[in-house]
Order: sequence, then structure tokens, then C-alpha cells
Amino acid sequence: MTKPLFTHLGSALAGGFIFLLCVPEDFKRGIPDTKDAAHLSNPSRKSTRHSASDTGSNHSSLSPTVLKTLPEGDSLEELLAITGISLPTRAELNTYLADKGYPAEGYLAAGMILQDANLMRKAIIREPSNPHILFALASRDDFPDDDRIHWARQLQEAQPDNSLASYLLAALTWKNGAKNPALEILSQVDDRKKFQTFTSESIIGLTEALRAAGNNPEASAYYAMLTVDLPHLAQLLSLSHNLQEHAQQSSRGEAFIARRRNAILGTSLARENDVISGLVGLSIQGNAYENLPPDAPFPIEGMDPEALSLSIEHRRNQIRDLPIVTDALRTSPELIEGYGMRALALGEIEALRWLRSRTTPPTQ
Repeated sequence: MTKPLFTHLGSALAGGFIFLLCVPEDFKRGIPDTKDAAHLSNPSRKSTRHSASDTGSNHSSLSPTVLKTLPEGDSLEELLAITGISLPTRAELNTYLADKGYPAEGYLAAGMILQDANLMRKAIIREPSNPHILFALASRDDFPDDDRIHWARQLQEAQPDNSLASYLLAALTWKNGAKNPALEILSQVDDRKKFQTFTSESIIGLTEALRAAGNNPEASAYYAMLTVDLPHLAQLLSLSHNLQEHAQQSSRGEAFIARRRNAILGTSLARENDVISGLVGLSIQGNAYENLPPDAPFPIEGMDPEALSLSIEHRRNQIRDLPIVTDALRTSPELIEGYGMRALALGEIEALRWLRSRTTPPTQ
């Protein structure tokens, strides 16, 4: 029996369009209401696929909730039919792992495809200091909190200049009830410029596993980009809400620091070149300005609430102008290769802009 499948595509469309529809036209001092932004509180819901023993059809459909946001008739099954992709079975993935010598990245990719936490844990047993694997497992709620905090701390030690490692550790620490240690972790982030998400590494691993099952290379890359999990976004949004509440309960100076850190986190995410990360980043930027006292300094230097409102509206308009991928590929499936190459090299936003340039008729 086919189970609902929440993919990156579904999450991006659901989160994106909900954000565009629900952000109020009237801003409180130019900022979206937190209740409206809460629609993004779970932007990266896990994919639920067939059980490992299921040898039937590997094509799953999106959940009814996500399908409400898609154009009529669109579904993941239709998208997979366009690309000709076939999801590998557990037996095929076992063969792939054996042929490759049971690599850690292979275990992680197989675990993501099958949504099997045990396979993912084997990945970290194989390479306990691999930053990508540390990040992927620490981000997921499949594992106990103590393990996730341990992995996030290892990642921070391995990549002390990666601010995302510290954000993730702070988010998990705060979620576990240790507010002050989380704030101490955040105090070490201010001077770090790097923000590495490892999304490309996950896409590459998924692509290799799909290709090993006999799928077309371009279609494999395309499917991987649409279905890669982004569980870290839920952790970062949770951290943002905690910082928001902390700012409301703190002294003027401490509140400014909390709002500023929220704004920096949101800005870092908004710069990511994929739709859903950008939308979550905008939501977090809005949290930084929520209920800002009239005489309080701005969380982002030089950006007042009105300017932030215009920035958010500009980003919303940019996303509205992006094409729906399934529509474009239904018209011209040969664009898959060009889209996939650009998405891997330049990111989802740039690939969608290129797709628009190839599918939009010239202005008369």
C-alpha cells in the first residue's frame, strides 16, 4: 500500500505557497505576524516511503495536504513518470553498498532513500568524524537527543568556522532544556562567516545510489534535488522561536543581542540558493523584528521595519515569478539535464531562473 511521501519538492511548494498566501499584507511595523510565520514551523517533514520489505511499486504519492498546494493534476508520480526514475529496492541498495565496499556516504544515502535510521547510524559507525554525516544525523529527530547533541558538538569541533554547526548545537541544547549553555554557544557564532549546509553532499550521495540502480544520470540528479531532506530547517526555526521569546523576556541589551542573532541566522538562510531555505530565512528575519519596541535599535543595522518589509515583498515576488518545474518538464523533458546541471552547480533558484528563460515565450 502506498504511503504518503513528503519530499523536498512537496515541502518547498507547501511551505513556499503557504508563506506567500499567509503573510499578511499589513505588517506590524512592516513584519509578518508570528502566527502566520508559524505555518513554516515544520518545513522539512520527513519522507515516509515503503517499508524495506515492500517489493511493489516504488512510486509514492504526495500527501493530500501537499497536493492542495500543487497545480491540478500534478503529483510526484507524474513527475517521476516524466523523468523515468525508479526508486531502488532494499536489495538493490544492498548490492550497491557491497559493490562500493560499504562506504559511509553510501549508507547515509541508502538510509535517506529508505528512511531507515539504522542504515544512517551505520554510516556514522563507518566514519564517526565525517562532517556531512555528523550534520545529517544530528539534524534528524530519528535519533535520541543525547546522540544528536553529541554529534552536533563533534561537528562544531571539526568545523569551528562553520556557524551552522554552532546554530545546530545551540538549537538542540536549548530544545533539551539547557537555555544558558545554548546562549553561550551562540555567543561564539558572531565572528564566523562560513555557513555550510551539506545539501550538495546529500544530493551527490542520493544521485550515486539512484544511478547504481540503473537510473539515468540526469534524472537521478534531478530526483535527488527534489527529494533531499532538509531537517536542519526545523531545528533552526525552533532556535529562532526560542530567541524570539528570550528577547521578549530580557533586558534591553540582552533583547538586542537575541534579536540580532535571530536576524543574522535569518539572513544566512535567506542567502541560500534554494526556495524553502530562503523562505524560512525570511520568516526568521521577521521573528527578529517581531514586537520591536519603538525606541529599540534595529536588529539589522540600517534596515528599519519598512525596509525589511520591502525586502520580503521583493523576495516573494521573485519566487512568484519562478516556474513550476513539473509544468516546464512536461512541456520539454529534455530540459532535465540542463536544469539538473545548473541546480547542482548554482543552486535551485538559479536553475529555476534558467528554466524560466527557456520556457517563457518572448514578449511581443
